[in-house]
Amino acid sequence: MPHRKVFNQAMEHKEILIFAAGIATALVGKKILESKAVKDATTDCVAGVLAVKKDAEDRMEEIKTDAEQQLAEDEEKIVIDVESEEIEEEKLKTSKKSKKSKK
Repeated sequence: MPHRKVFNQAMEHKEILIFAAGIATALVGKKILESKAVKDATTDCVAGVLAVKKDAEDRMEEIKTDAEQQLAEDEEKIVIDVESEEIEEEKLKTSKKSKKSKK
């Protein structure tokens, strides 16, 4: 019966039990967070994230370089196309002039 009496008193003071449970949870949580295993796990996670970040930055740099190269090649093709069109126009003009002079 003494257990029943303690249980009844505890049920009457639920707020105190909840407060005590909160303090106990905080103390246990602090010990867990300060443990070496948790520290090692979080260190490994942060190292992994940093490695992924570095890989992503390297890949972005490669993509940027490739895009700049492709843009330069496209601009070169445009210049060559424009020059070849100008040459064709000149050929047409000279051929028309030579036909007129032959007549």
